[in-house]
Amino acid sequence: MNTGPSNRPTVIRTPRHSNRWALELLWTLSIHRVSLRYKETLFGFGWIFLQPIALTIIFNYIHRVARIPTGDIPYPLFAAVGLVVWSLTALTTSQSVVTVAGEVMLLKRIALPRILLPMSAVVSSLADLCVMGLMLVGLFLHYHISISWEVGWIPALFLIHLSLLIGISCLVSLANVFLRDIGHAIPSLLQLWFFASPVFYPSSMVPKEFVFLSRWNPMTGLIEGYRAALLLGKPPPQDLLWPAMIVSLAIMAIGAACFRQMEGSISDIL
Repeated sequence: MNTGPSNRPTVIRTPRHSNRWALELLWTLSIHRVSLRYKETLFGFGWIFLQPIALTIIFNYIHRVARIPTGDIPYPLFAAVGLVVWSLTALTTSQSVVTVAGEVMLLKRIALPRILLPMSAVVSSLADLCVMGLMLVGLFLHYHISISWEVGWIPALFLIHLSLLIGISCLVSLANVFLRDIGHAIPSLLQLWFFASPVFYPSSMVPKEFVFLSRWNPMTGLIEGYRAALLLGKPPPQDLLWPAMIVSLAIMAIGAACFRQMEGSISDIL
């Protein structure tokens, strides 16, 4: 018996998932996210420079007033390293909010691993990191900073940073599906996290009563680790690196586990 046309969305069946197919889809989603972000802007990727450069100028003024100790490191370079590391974290977090909730039609039409959506926010943010890296290269050349062999710590620090970003992206995107207030809370939470992290000041300036909390803030170990390897020619401080690694891996494990547990009900809620 003909029951007439169905109002249900057509689901496009895809081949059985393979690692290559998943990587290609992740790359496509990431490129699409980058193109949408700067598609109709006049300066395109030039906007990536705006916040780090503006904040570096502002913090340079604060440095002159507050006399923030940075040793032999020029303060603009000291602040710029912290800002690039922080900007990658903040951008990924803010972009992750809508990666799942904003792709309702895609989720209902294509059978894909949903965890690729928050991961695409991480991968797309790496394009911004490459552009901001050019600013750092310019500052290194301007201040004639030489790179030591300790720069070999950068890949390890980046992997820790990447695990933190993946975990945050999974948690934030999933939370926004069940609680839409997350999108409004994230900017305020990021602002608090920014001032709690040694972006424009060294961790040695943290008051004694807050040292424990600062040490277990993963951004403290990451920022100070990058500065040590890039600017001081030293290994990352181990008392900060280990807490950053433990917290980052724990957040990634929790985020992935929660996403795997709840992804089956995402389409029904949306």
